[in-house]
Amino acid sequence: MSQHQHRPGADDDISQMLRGALGDADFDYEALVGGVHQRVGRIRRRRAVATGVAVAVLGPALVGGAALVVPDLLGEDSTVVGPAATTDVAMSTTEGPTEPTTEPTAQEPPWQAVEPPIPEGGAQPENEDFPNAWEIPDARPTAVDALDELGPPQLFMNYPRTVPVSGLMACDPGNPGGVEPLAAQHVSYFQQDARGPVIDITVTGWEDSDAARDGLVDDDYTSCAWDDRAGQVEAWPGREGDEDYLLVPGTERGLVAAVVQQGDYLVTVTVRDESDPEAVTGVATEIASKTAENLEALDPVHGRD
Repeated sequence: MSQHQHRPGADDDISQMLRGALGDADFDYEALVGGVHQRVGRIRRRRAVATGVAVAVLGPALVGGAALVVPDLLGEDSTVVGPAATTDVAMSTTEGPTEPTTEPTAQEPPWQAVEPPIPEGGAQPENEDFPNAWEIPDARPTAVDALDELGPPQLFMNYPRTVPVSGLMACDPGNPGGVEPLAAQHVSYFQQDARGPVIDITVTGWEDSDAARDGLVDDDYTSCAWDDRAGQVEAWPGREGDEDYLLVPGTERGLVAAVVQQGDYLVTVTVRDESDPEAVTGVATEIASKTAENLEALDPVHGRD
């Protein structure tokens, strides 16, 4: 099967196949490039990012023995960093031992025994002019019956202008002036003969994922809005009262979305299956919760609370 094969009910234009992931706008890379997208992490990481930039700039100068003036990074007064030969003198004036800085590391995902499958033709090419603010790891769970029955996905893309809840939201007109994700990944599973379920897994990364999660409940934060006032949040079985877990029934039989907030991410799984409407909730919640747990392990920077 090729990555250019179509989604059930879609036109031959690939932009129609992507409608559920990108809202009502056509998927035209050139038309979607709209200036510089805000690329910042959470406020709690800004100091760490600034430190990383300083290290990246200063490291080569110290190794090469050159002197470097860095007025902006290290304060108002210009600071001259000398060659590496002066390092011992500087260390001798330091009070007490310096504790090593440890970077958070990825861990083995609990629900991913093997590499998740990708479309036969590969993932959609990324838009170099409008990329994700950071790389999102592929956190899809494996050994899930509903996914295994559908085989490899028909679509895999990384693109920030993605609908947070596939199939239940529209971005045109949506909420003009609303907030867009900083990064997103969308994977779609379906059968070419239009039989059986359709499963969409969408991971969106936000500057403020708390506000994005609450905005889904209030329908007033993201640039997308619920279709026909879908978005009436119900209790997630077994997680009643947990605000990080949202269950959103669709406006048609056999359609449901499960949303999990995990770190800077919202993980959403939308399942459509008219032939077995009683099973869609269990399928959506299983895939969403396992994806979130995998994401927590794989992305220690953005995936951990």
